[in-house]
Amino acid sequence: MDKIAELKERDISKIIFPTIGHFAPLLEEKRSLILSTARRTFKYGSTDRHKLDVYYPAEPAAGKTPILFFVYGGGYATGSRTLPAPADLAYANVGAYFSRKGFITIIPDYRLSPEVTYPAPTEDVRDAIVWITENSHSLVHENVVDIDLDSLFIMGHSAGALNVATMVLLSLLPENVESKVKGIILISCPYTCDMERVGPTFDPEVATQFFGSLDKAKENTPLSLLQGIPKDKVSIFDRVLLAESERDPEPFLRTGELFQDALSTLMDKKVPKIIAAGHNHISITFALILTTSS
Repeated sequence: MDKIAELKERDISKIIFPTIGHFAPLLEEKRSLILSTARRTFKYGSTDRHKLDVYYPAEPAAGKTPILFFVYGGGYATGSRTLPAPADLAYANVGAYFSRKGFITIIPDYRLSPEVTYPAPTEDVRDAIVWITENSHSLVHENVVDIDLDSLFIMGHSAGALNVATMVLLSLLPENVESKVKGIILISCPYTCDMERVGPTFDPEVATQFFGSLDKAKENTPLSLLQGIPKDKVSIFDRVLLAESERDPEPFLRTGELFQDALSTLMDKKVPKIIAAGHNHISITFALILTTSS
């Protein structure tokens, strides 16, 4: 992490390639471990962006196996469950890490701007989750004795976290699926597009194209949506954990504080947040498999 600390910039466009440059050789050293994780690909919708990868536990499960969804970011204009080299192991690293922790780990693609606009990517994430719950028989694997559909965890990073938060705040999941969600982890989420209040969390051109205008972006991002959540839906936030990188861009940290404060007020208790010491916006997910000893 010393190399990451040497990056004085926090702006994503300025740290993304140096960060990838640091982690690519480290992940390459773990390539055989990462690729040894059993993986299958399924199609959950009609387009090539409606595919998901399923990573299976490395060892046979003693009992039921929980499911972890990971939704990557990319500012709604970029991103793929398999990135081009030298970052091709980035999300396979996530899948391998959590699968080694005993989860069936699922990483879906979703449609991007300018092909689609709000809220299509969030609906895609919803559809991927629903597809898994309706097609769990397709996930049978030698290391999975029984799938625990009542232990569903959903994690999103950056725009992926915005997708997850928006899905929850708009109550897009069917009730019979939402009831299975045991945990929601939001990492470095751009909770608002209020550039005057917190600074840029989105590329203004992408935000305007994706949401229709900057005003509509501000209205339809989680900090604003939180104000209109029905009282009978508040309890789902008992299952939410917030997380950030210590070296996230300042606008992300400011919007994170605002969302945590607003959510804590709504819940009438302090909502927990984890700070990843020494990490920046990119490194927090790239480093996962590097913490394993084998």
